[in-house]
Amino acid sequence: PVAEAAAGAAPVRQEAAEVPAVLDSLPVPPGLVPLDDEGDGPFSLPSSEPGYSAVAPHIANSLRNLLDELDLPASHLPQGEALRERLEGNLNWYELVPVLDDLAVLLLAINNGGQREFAGYLKQLNERLAAFIQTLSEAHEGYGASAQSARNFNQQLQDQVTDLQNSVQEAVDLDALKQALEQRLEGLLQSVSNHQRQRDSAEDDVAERLQGLVKRVAEMESEAQQFRAHIEEQRQKSLLDPLTGLPNRAAWSERLELEVARRQRYGGQLLMAVLDIDHFKRINDGYGHLAGDRVLKIIAGELNRRLRKTDFIARFGGEEFVLLVPATPLEGGLQLLETLRSAVEACPFHFKGEPVTITLSAGI
Repeated sequence: PVAEAAAGAAPVRQEAAEVPAVLDSLPVPPGLVPLDDEGDGPFSLPSSEPGYSAVAPHIANSLRNLLDELDLPASHLPQGEALRERLEGNLNWYELVPVLDDLAVLLLAINNGGQREFAGYLKQLNERLAAFIQTLSEAHEGYGASAQSARNFNQQLQDQVTDLQNSVQEAVDLDALKQALEQRLEGLLQSVSNHQRQRDSAEDDVAERLQGLVKRVAEMESEAQQFRAHIEEQRQKSLLDPLTGLPNRAAWSERLELEVARRQRYGGQLLMAVLDIDHFKRINDGYGHLAGDRVLKIIAGELNRRLRKTDFIARFGGEEFVLLVPATPLEGGLQLLETLRSAVEACPFHFKGEPVTITLSAGI
């Protein structure tokens, strides 16, 4: 049933539904297998919680899959291969604890490796910033030297012109004047040529330094962008529930704050709903936690694929889901919840050929 919380109506639980059988791509754990060959029929639940011997292959396979996903540092690759070999054999129950301990060591190594990677990146960034500042200082010094060289050149020109004037005044005949002019003009041309060479050399040096500076800035920007993307990828992973693939409570809090702020600024409607699987504990107690996990995955997928892109659903607790529906009146929200409830009701699960009664209740 769907209850309207604003009206004070208490949710009434209904138990005439069957569990959805969707998301065919999801792996089916041992003890929970489809009854038909096509994979689109009802699912059979185990009669009781399986013993360790029954779930050992599934545990070993899950641990191998987890190990495959780990990006181990080079120093821990041999340990990872050794652990993989142990998981390839028959994993007895008394071997499970040391295997989990070794896996925990590898996970900590990855975490420490990420910290070392970040520390290394900061160290490299600090070194490049130091080189960046050094290049700027050198360019500034080069500019200062160039300015001083220009002042010296101006002084040389003034001295040459003064000497030229004196030579003209002191000349007693045309030959003496001609010789004095040639000497002074030759000195002027030599001073101009020397200054030009010095200026060209200084400009080439400054240009080379600035090109190196631009290259360093581009490299730093590229590395920073890659690191930001890596951090965002890790953040997104931390916001997902590993069982259902839906956003978790942390993601819910983040989205709720965003939607409330948007509503306060722009106005409009914002609905919040809570959805709960009825008597979910009976599934875990009667059919085992593997069956319960499978039910949660299927229901999560069934709910998620019927929502709009602007809607947001998250797993809030064990069998509880929360839903945000923006820009929708209350009547539309009630209709949406009824659609979700009936969709769950229409999906069949079976136990020993008999329907399993699992229903969904919601309040908005």
